[in-house]
Amino acid sequence: MGFFDDLAGAFGYDSGSDMFDGGGPGRSGARFSSGDTGAFAGESNYVSEQMYRDAEKNQPEAFAQAQGGIASLSNMAGFRPKGSYDQERNLGAKGINIGTSGIGDYMAGQGMIGSFIRGGVPSALQRVEPNVPTGDSLDPAAIQFFNEEAGEVPSLMERLRLTPEFENPNRRPPNYREPSNNDNGVAITPPAPEEVKVPGPYKRTHIFPTQQYSYGGIVSLGRR
Repeated sequence: MGFFDDLAGAFGYDSGSDMFDGGGPGRSGARFSSGDTGAFAGESNYVSEQMYRDAEKNQPEAFAQAQGGIASLSNMAGFRPKGSYDQERNLGAKGINIGTSGIGDYMAGQGMIGSFIRGGVPSALQRVEPNVPTGDSLDPAAIQFFNEEAGEVPSLMERLRLTPEFENPNRRPPNYREPSNNDNGVAITPPAPEEVKVPGPYKRTHIFPTQQYSYGGIVSLGRR
């Protein structure tokens, strides 16, 4: 036995892993427990989320006796026991889509950066089924329905518009033209606009018209 196993034994657990799989000593569960959950779990080795909910509602004293210490703090922080997701999934329609909450959810989802990378979809550490609302049944038909409704989430490259089909129009050159059925999408440079020159200030000069005078074949130019 290692250090964690010795420590777990001091608190009544069977082993170090028994401390982290929820359900209290000798059992696993959908929540952490520090006391015996046999009063509402019966002979089951796994204390499901539904069992915890029923006990919290119908057997509040037995439920309270199974809580306390680090287990209660872990539940309040929103963490879920190791292996609880697979256990709930194995229950099929009797299973509940459990997930993290609070600080536990933030850590499991790797914060805002993790949420952005996944396109806002919860990670596999945050819920049993990411597309199914928390607290819903894990009925296979319901899972299939929600997965089909969610559709495919665009990849990170697509959301960053780094792929051709999601190219940012604002980054295209000004002479770009969308391809049509009649060409190969060759860019055509539009004609440059005609430059308009505005004359600057100038001095007005009055020029009088000239008039011809004829004197015996001699032409003289004079001014009027």
